[in-house]
Amino acid sequence: MFETIAGVLVTFAMTALWFTAGIIFAGLPHIHSHYKLRRARTLLYWLVHIALVLGMIWGLLVISLWVGNGWLFVEGIIKQILPIVLIAHAIVVIWTLPRLNNLQRLNHDLLSADARARLAHPMLALPIIAAAFASGITAFSTFLWQPTFPGFVDVLRLAALLLLALAVPSIVVVRRYQSILQEKFVTFPLWRRLLSFVVSGLLTTIVIVVFLVVNATASLHSSKLPEVSDMMNHHWLDEGGGTPTMLSGRNKHHDHANMVEVAALTGDLSAPADVRYELVAQKQEILLASGAKVETWTYNGVIAPELRARQGDMVEVKLINKDIDKGVTIHWHGYNVPNAMDGVPGMTQDAVKPGESFTYKFRANQAGTYWFHSHQQAAEQVLKGLFGTFIVEPAHEIETYDVELTLINHDWVTDQGLRTAFVNDDLMKRMRMESGKRVKLRLVNANQLSEKYMLQGTAYQITDIDGSPIQNPDLLPDRTAFRLAAGGRYDVVFTMPDRPVLFMIGDDANSDQPGVIFYTNSPPEQPDLQADSGQFDPSRYGQPAENEVTAVKTFDREFTMIIGNKMGFYDGNFTFLWTINGEVYPHTPTFVVKEGERVKTTFINKSFSEHPMHLHGHHMTVLKKNGKNVKTPWVTDTLNVNPDETYEVAFTADNPGMWMDHCHLLDHAAVGMVLHLMYDNVMPSYKVGAGTGNQPE
Repeated sequence: MFETIAGVLVTFAMTALWFTAGIIFAGLPHIHSHYKLRRARTLLYWLVHIALVLGMIWGLLVISLWVGNGWLFVEGIIKQILPIVLIAHAIVVIWTLPRLNNLQRLNHDLLSADARARLAHPMLALPIIAAAFASGITAFSTFLWQPTFPGFVDVLRLAALLLLALAVPSIVVVRRYQSILQEKFVTFPLWRRLLSFVVSGLLTTIVIVVFLVVNATASLHSSKLPEVSDMMNHHWLDEGGGTPTMLSGRNKHHDHANMVEVAALTGDLSAPADVRYELVAQKQEILLASGAKVETWTYNGVIAPELRARQGDMVEVKLINKDIDKGVTIHWHGYNVPNAMDGVPGMTQDAVKPGESFTYKFRANQAGTYWFHSHQQAAEQVLKGLFGTFIVEPAHEIETYDVELTLINHDWVTDQGLRTAFVNDDLMKRMRMESGKRVKLRLVNANQLSEKYMLQGTAYQITDIDGSPIQNPDLLPDRTAFRLAAGGRYDVVFTMPDRPVLFMIGDDANSDQPGVIFYTNSPPEQPDLQADSGQFDPSRYGQPAENEVTAVKTFDREFTMIIGNKMGFYDGNFTFLWTINGEVYPHTPTFVVKEGERVKTTFINKSFSEHPMHLHGHHMTVLKKNGKNVKTPWVTDTLNVNPDETYEVAFTADNPGMWMDHCHLLDHAAVGMVLHLMYDNVMPSYKVGAGTGNQPE
């Protein structure tokens, strides 16, 4: 992240220096004394050279980013940004610097036409202004349009923007130069020159805005989501460099006899249900422990209902929509259900409208801690409370616990402002516990961002990540903090000592955050908060995961997801976009696989935000971080990728269907940070879009 932030600061400084130099150059023909000319020349000399040095520093930062993070972090910069910066700076070195040096030999009358012509020569001022605009484009591109896989047209478009930005200054500078040569130059009062400068700046701004508006108009129309579509990008099928699939080339119109629809991928439903639940989606006013009122959307009128099953059970859950107008679904987050049971509206089912119902039925093959939530307009519906926990006990208990507590945290918008709570406990909770008791905390982060947690008062173990057990988990020292991705889950185990134990969100600087105090005799009135002693790192914990992908040397398919950000339109609205390979849904690629293949995906985060990447229907094994093998590969379904980080993960394509792969910061998914994993023998069954009522996020 250092190179990115430093690059932004350097390019903004370059822009300021070049524009300052440009203003001074523009005033040279109005200087009447050699003393003032010497002062101006000295100042320009330093401004230009400092700006050139900063340009070299920026280039070194780009090289450092390339060496440290790989080519894909810088390919857009080098292909699209670097050419205009190099050309602008090269012209300054070749044309402007020699003329600037020659000004010291200007000894004759400064009011003469020859002297003024040398001071007003276009190749003094225009290269400086060009360098200023090139630096400004570089600085703002980091925030406004991070180039990813730019084509020749993209390079030309940026060059055209630079040339158009120079149009008005070029006209002004050239006309002034010609008037001097024709001895028609008049030195106007300062206010007149300032007015001319402001007018030129406004005209330049108008030219730039018109150019951007013309380009934005085209993107505005292309950003409109189709009224009805099948969510699959038929125009960008990425096969990951593997062998041809049934969707390759001419096979896009393959005989459907060998294909199956998503709706048919239900799994074997013939066995009777071992456990049954009924969930009613409804609006409900809830009171938190503090008395704060929340207007929530709930399942069964309570916050985060808990469903339980035993590994191997046939689970049946009937969803009824009482009064959620836009419809609801249930997505089983992290649970590898058959595709038709995944709960994604428009992909695996239609949204359940008010008065309707839908029954989910699947075999509980995975033990562990999971959760469920609506995937219809998820950014809104999860925020309002349409979620719960799904706990699957192992078929054969390996270890028993005296106390087991499920804690799912969420931020609520209440009548008392924003409140963070575990379920509905937004205050510090106290629980009496005998020393020596074994305690298991099942933690679920249902927030929009990753959260930091801390256990203080005893050593502990993290035994499971996203429902997957860790082999031989180490004992973590007292006050070791850990961070959990949005949508992620950790199982935390400790033995109660003869002193209080505190579990809470945040750290010693967050005394107002909720948590649990476990105590043996009398509860402490106020927890004695202490700074954390370290940070948990799953890449160096326990024993390495061993499965069918950890020993693979050559994968059947390899995909790359470059995460970036830019300003642009989404469905006709101007907003901040989070992109995958430079695009947002529905223009993101469709990853195509065959059943049984070993697949690798590389995440590259060039953006300024973390992104918890969540693949439906599969678990990913983390193999590499920042280009290096992790010491202990681990299994996850929601991987938090921080800015300037890269991860290589792998999975086996063993669950046929059409699956979402998206950022679980649901506000990001709502503006298109979504793509789809498609098995080549599967056909869509449902439609999305405003015309269907299905709005997955």
